[in-house]
Amino acid sequence: MNYIEDLFREKTKGITFIELKNNSSLNINGLTVDGGTPLPLLLDNLLKDIQYSDLSEELNLHQVIEAIIYLIGADKNFPYNDKYKKILNAYDKNIDKYIFYKGMKLLESGDLINSGIHFRANIDLDPSNLNARLNYGIVLELLGKELIEKEKYKEGEELLNKSTNEFETILEFDDKYSLAYYKLGYHYRYRNQFLKAKITWNKFLLYDKDESRLQEIREQIDIIEDDVKFEVGLSYLTYNDFNKALDSFLKLLPKHKDNWNINYLIGLCYKGMEEYDAAIDYLTYALELNDEEADIYNELGIIYFVQGYILEAIKIYDEGIEKAGDDYKLYFNRGLGYVQLGEHKKALEDIDKAYELNPDDVNIATQKKELEDYLRTI
Repeated sequence: MNYIEDLFREKTKGITFIELKNNSSLNINGLTVDGGTPLPLLLDNLLKDIQYSDLSEELNLHQVIEAIIYLIGADKNFPYNDKYKKILNAYDKNIDKYIFYKGMKLLESGDLINSGIHFRANIDLDPSNLNARLNYGIVLELLGKELIEKEKYKEGEELLNKSTNEFETILEFDDKYSLAYYKLGYHYRYRNQFLKAKITWNKFLLYDKDESRLQEIREQIDIIEDDVKFEVGLSYLTYNDFNKALDSFLKLLPKHKDNWNINYLIGLCYKGMEEYDAAIDYLTYALELNDEEADIYNELGIIYFVQGYILEAIKIYDEGIEKAGDDYKLYFNRGLGYVQLGEHKKALEDIDKAYELNPDDVNIATQKKELEDYLRTI
């Protein structure tokens, strides 16, 4: 049982059961409920003087119906649920509308758990009830936010993930259900999936008719536009498509010219394209903006290294170690520089330090052994 199911199942503690005698039965609009079938009652609604032998009274039967709805929503695996669904449908062919109405009233009052129970009952009765799924997703979202505010991050994220899943499931039933796109865009933005959020919101703009919501989402798309370009650039960079990555990052430069990370990433693109002078310019400027970022020193040093400027590379690594602290890549790369200069003892000192910082790196371990073996022969 996961946290969400436990959360709702906990509410079954407020349910008790009565049972018809074996030789008796209950007729509900033509449906016969045989004796021996346990019938639920909500303890809060239970009248002190209720007469179990007179369940035909509408008041008492209504109490059973309310409890059945509650039980189905709270515990979807309760063994009598299939029988209870038949009872609900026999009692009122429009029972789903009543359940949804009550769920909405509970949601409006802020009673999230009980509201969620009713929407869950709706969904169990009819998985294609998309309005119930939407509002159940909203309940889960609100509950998740509450938990995160209480620093219960794991539980909160589980609820938010399930909320996202509910909105996505809606679109499997109806890919023009605009409010699912509306909510999903915010969920994807929350997870920093900006491109996915933009695509989702663009679909919302196609299907929704409410002008205030449409304007809201147009503004949201504008807000995340730079984040979309950044994400697209990173995606291209990951696949070494340096030209397309560079195009995305350069579009960000006019508004973010003093952002060290943008300049760093542009430098990486030029490095990947082997346009080393441009790469050095952008990486150097990135260092001016942030001289405590080890990766900038590493990439700048590599450029000098591959061009054969070993002393310049070592100087960059010296500065990086001084400013950025213990970064295993800085020590390792400086050690490789010393190897090129024939200063093997200095090289081993750096490789040892890199190994100390990251003993799981196979390349470091291999280089360390080769240097140790070499030094033993001289």
